Amino acid sequence: MDFKNLALFKMAQTKLDWTAQRQTLLAENVANADTPKYKVKDLRRPDFKKMATDAYSNIPEQAITQPGHVRATLTDTGPFQVDTPRQTYETSIDGNKVVLEEQIEQVSRNKSEYNMALSLIQKNMQMLKTALGRGSA
Repeated sequence: MDFKNLALFKMAQTKLDWTAQRQTLLAENVANADTPKYKVKDLRRPDFKKMATDAYSNIPEQAITQPGHVRATLTDTGPFQVDTPRQTYETSIDGNKVVLEEQIEQVSRNKSEYNMALSLIQKNMQMLKTALGRGSA
């Protein structure tokens, strides 16, 4: 069984990929804190509610022959879209819109989100191994 196709793992992997790409953008924002007219960039947050709904609504009923069967896989979500936030807290005289304190706070949140997604994958893998009799309880 390929766990990468399970909806829960696909969503957690998407979250990991999103946070990794976002970390790169946040680092770029910090690196350009003194660049004149630099505009802050951020990623559009994936719609996980829609992903979960789509995973369970796109499966034909005849595909499920037993109640215990795995129901869903997700389609590819593609690359994440980069946005320029419309409103910033302040702009410097040279037109730079990077606020270092704001960026550092976002880096910290991003790390927490990455750790949460990673923990979710680890716990679910442990649960599946236990269910298959290959792990310790």
